[in-house]
Formats: sequence, C-alpha cells, structure tokens
Amino acid sequence: MKPPRVLPALACCLGWLLGAGCTSVPSQLPDGATHLLGLQAVGPDTLLPGSWVVCRGEGFVGPDEGSLVVSLERGGGQPWLLSPVRIDDQRLEFRMDRNLWGALGGPGTFQGTLRVQASYTDGQTASAELAVSWTLLEQLTPSLDHFSAAASQGQTVYLGSALEALGDGFLLDGEGFTELRLNGQFVPADGSGAVPIQGRAIVLEPDRRDRLAGPLPAAGLGIHPGLFNGSVRPVNVHDGGFEIEGTGLPSVSFELGPTALLRFEPTSASRGQWIDIYGRGFVAGEATTVIQIEGTFTRSRTGEVVDLSGADALQIPPEVLAGDHMRYILRVSPDGHGGLTGLGAEPGTLRGSATPVVYYGADEHTGLSLPGQLEFQVLAQKQVVYISYLPGFTDALRDFGLRNVEDRIRDRILTVANRDYQEFSVEFRALRPTDFLEYSVIEVGGVDPNGQGLIGLDATMGKDIGNLYFDDVVGGANADSRESGHYAFGGVFVSSYLAFSPHAPEPMPIASPRFDDLFGPFMERLGGTPVEASEYPGGARAAEIEQAIHALGSMIGNTLTHEIGHTLGLAAGAANYFHNDPPGPNQIMDGGGERPFEERAEIDGQGPAVWATEDHTYLQTYLPK
Repeated sequence: MKPPRVLPALACCLGWLLGAGCTSVPSQLPDGATHLLGLQAVGPDTLLPGSWVVCRGEGFVGPDEGSLVVSLERGGGQPWLLSPVRIDDQRLEFRMDRNLWGALGGPGTFQGTLRVQASYTDGQTASAELAVSWTLLEQLTPSLDHFSAAASQGQTVYLGSALEALGDGFLLDGEGFTELRLNGQFVPADGSGAVPIQGRAIVLEPDRRDRLAGPLPAAGLGIHPGLFNGSVRPVNVHDGGFEIEGTGLPSVSFELGPTALLRFEPTSASRGQWIDIYGRGFVAGEATTVIQIEGTFTRSRTGEVVDLSGADALQIPPEVLAGDHMRYILRVSPDGHGGLTGLGAEPGTLRGSATPVVYYGADEHTGLSLPGQLEFQVLAQKQVVYISYLPGFTDALRDFGLRNVEDRIRDRILTVANRDYQEFSVEFRALRPTDFLEYSVIEVGGVDPNGQGLIGLDATMGKDIGNLYFDDVVGGANADSRESGHYAFGGVFVSSYLAFSPHAPEPMPIASPRFDDLFGPFMERLGGTPVEASEYPGGARAAEIEQAIHALGSMIGNTLTHEIGHTLGLAAGAANYFHNDPPGPNQIMDGGGERPFEERAEIDGQGPAVWATEDHTYLQTYLPK
C-alpha cells in the first residue's frame, strides 16, 4: 500500500503511528485470547469545518493498554490517518479541521470507510470499520419548531428553568453556537413601563442537530419578573464569526416568575457538610444567586446572641446545581488572628428570615422568602478521618504471618484510634465519607517509600495550630516537603514495625524480645507458621493469635492517633514544637524513640497511651465534643 497521507495539523502523531516510544504496561490476556474492538456508529452526518466526529463502539483501550488510530479511506486510495481523543472505552472523537474538511472534498460529499485501528502492548493488533457518508457544508441555516418556554401561551418560567428548543440545523461543539434571539417587549410585574427587547440572545447547549437544551440565563430577559410578548428566531454564529439567520416562531408569550425559596435540607449540619436548598429561579453564569439571612445567631457555648440584621445580615453564596436546587457547604477561613470565620466556625442556632437575592451586573432582584422562619443548627466541628489501606498493608501482614486475620486487625486499629479521641469531636472511619466533603485521609501501607524505615510520618507542611484545615492528607508525596529538605512521603508504614524484633536485620534501638514472643509463632523469618484462615477463631492457637491481633492493631492504631495529632496542631505549644518535651510514660505525642514497644502494643501493664495535660486542653479547646 502507498504511504498514508498525514495532514500538517496531524503530523505530531507520526511517532505514535509508527509504534515508537511505547512505555505502557503489557496487556494481560489468557493464552490464545484476542482483544475486543467494535465500531457501532459514527456521527454527525453533516460536517462543517471544526465539527467533532464522534465514534461509538467498544474496546477503545487507554494508553496503558495500547494506542488507537483512526483512518479515513475512499475507494481504496491513500488513507488519512488521525489521532483521536479517547473519551472512554466506548467513545472516541476527532476534529474535522478545515484542512481535513477540504481534503475530503468540502464543500461537497465524502463516501468512504472509517476504520479504528488498535495496537496493543502485548503485540496484538485489531481493527473495526464502518462505511460513512458525509455531507460537507460551509454553513448551516437553522430552523426552530418548538421552544419549551413558549410551549403554551402564558406559561410561567423561572431563571434557571430547563429549556428545550427543537428544530434543525443547530451548530454543534467546534462549529460555533446557535443563539435564540428574542424580539418584542417585556412588561415588568412591578407595574413599571414596558421594556423593548431587541435581539436579546439565549444560548443553550446542543446535544443534536435538532435539539438545544439548558437553563434560562439572566441574559435572556433579565432577572425581574414580568411578561414577554414577541418572537424568537434562531441564529447560527459560525466559528469564523459570520451569522446565518433562520426561521423561528413569530408569536410567543411567556411569563418570567420570581425567584423563591421553598425549603432547606437538612436543618442541622457541621463544618465540612452541606445544606441542600430548594426553590425556583436560581441562576448562575453571569448572574449570582445568594441567600440573605436576617435574624440572630445564638452561640451554643456561651448563650450569646449575635444580631444579624440590616448591614450585619448574613449572606451565603450557594452553588447553583439547577434552577430549583442549590447547595451550600459549611466552610470556614482563617480570620487573620489565629481563629476561624464563616458559618460552621462555631456551634449555635441560626434563626430568622431567609430570602434569595439575584445579582446581575448592577441589577438586583429580591425574591420570595422562605415560608415561616428559618431555624438552623450549626453543629460543633467534627474532624472526620478516613483510613485508606494500601496494597502494601496486606503485603506487610504477610510478613507478620497475619494476612488471614487482616479484617480483625483493621477492626482493632479503628477501635484504638476512636478510643484515643473519644473525648473529642474526632471520628476515624474505615469507609470514605459520603456525608462530609471536608475530611482528612491517612494512608496505611507497607514499606516506607522514604527509605528510612519510618513507622509513620505526617509530611504535610508546617504546624496547623487551631486545626484551621480539615482536609489534610497524610500519605502520598508532598512536593513542598521535598523542596524544603524534609521527607516527602507521609503515612503509616507497617513493614517498618518488623524492626521492633531484636532479630531484624537492622533492629530499632527500642526493639524488644516481647515482639518475638508475640509474633514469632507466625512469622516465617522467625521460624513460625502463618495463621490459616480456618484456625481463628476456635483453633488451637486462637489465644496466641488474639494477642498478636491486639498487639499489632494497637501499635498501628497508636501511630494513626499520633500522626493525625500532628495534623490537628499537636503537640501543644509553639510552631516548632512537635513532640512532648519532656517526654513521659504513656504519652501519645512523645517522640518515637521515647515510646517503648510494650506501650505501643498495650501489653505487660503498659499503655494505652493518653494525652498529656497540655495536649488534652488543646483538643478540648479546638475540637470539643
């Protein structure tokens, strides 16, 4: 076959087309198996310069498994080779730029074959093809047959209402956009004079050539209630800027209703959680919708009543999810004086009127208030911590001979961590939270990626005195820590615990023979036999296994408690003060070398460790229950 034609705009993909430089992971298939690749549909059928061509099928592999090329061929001639954008394993896209559009015969028609070719990292190849027949046009003339805002004369719509326009010839992504232009007059509901509307544009999103959909924007008729009478006509604004006016609806009438609040759900939440706000007429984009609350806030701890009226009224800016749904997350920010500000910073009761206000440029619309009085409970802050177990954790348990009791060890870890913080508003969870958007994460893995044999490390930067930040991640790599000369990888590293054995290749200074007593019966490197799934509970070694679960779960739980303590701003003291000084028996925030194995494992009358007086006071101040 002759060499393929590669358009200048596509020449960057040559290295890929020739199979150069593959660094992906080999595909894993059973012997004799082949890869699945299918092509089911290609669209749209009418293409303009800039159109995105969508290929739907199955088996479109990602870069870790192979590479994909689209070829276009007409009558056995030289193919055009294209580098597609992979959306997922069932969708590919490529753009019909003007060079390709012209090369295929635009303006005019193209009839030929579209082929998807896959080269897999295991050396296999596959292809799938469809016949295509395209009309290549320079421009499109739109027509509008139906506009949902005017589906029935006198219908009421609201800002943010879901609109639909049906017709034909609408522009798709990459080609430009279609405007629905209103002409007529708008009579405000407040009785003021009629306002002429000339060429006021509404832009909705295209999902097909014959359908546009989206929320009613403030740019359409403004933000005040009233009645529109006039016409609506579609206009295609092509990618080059030129306009083509189409046929529309010559006589339409619809009413724009007021923005209104209907309800808040739930009626209590704490920092990091959210409130769903329901109503109508909520709008975003060039406009902003806020909720103004006038009334009082009563502090739970002191009973002090804070006035929130007039200039001191509280305004919250929710996120607009739809015209009838907003969401507000209780977030706080530093106040510049070592404290926090914002709804959620302190517990209390918010009482008063709640009114939506829409801002659009210099214009302002005050909507209908929530029926009755708002009463909302701001709950005390709760620091939620998600324990994320990495595959290395399971590998480390194999070294202990305890892989088959992993669930029991996880249970013990969770019990210890929550026990240590039981007096405070801190909660560890084994499942990723769905009721909080702001929470901390601590990763529990195997080998210390810093190469230092650390048992745990909070690699977040600085000391968060006052626990201003609720979303710390103790895990992964922290570039700021690396650049400042500190170890970059945070987390809990269970493989390092093996160095508590005096018989480890490089035992810790605080290694203890009691480690071997507890874990030696199960560790192969100490001559033991790993736990079988069938022997706990109820087996001959059940008592020994129970002691090992208790000890290892306590050690790991203690480490979680300590590292999360750092993220909360402990040990209590100055910014450069991270561990208790002087150290003492059974203190959680003592330095690692000051905490013996027996205390960590909670055996022989030592442990559980507790908070030093200053640390306890600190937690009670910032995270009271």
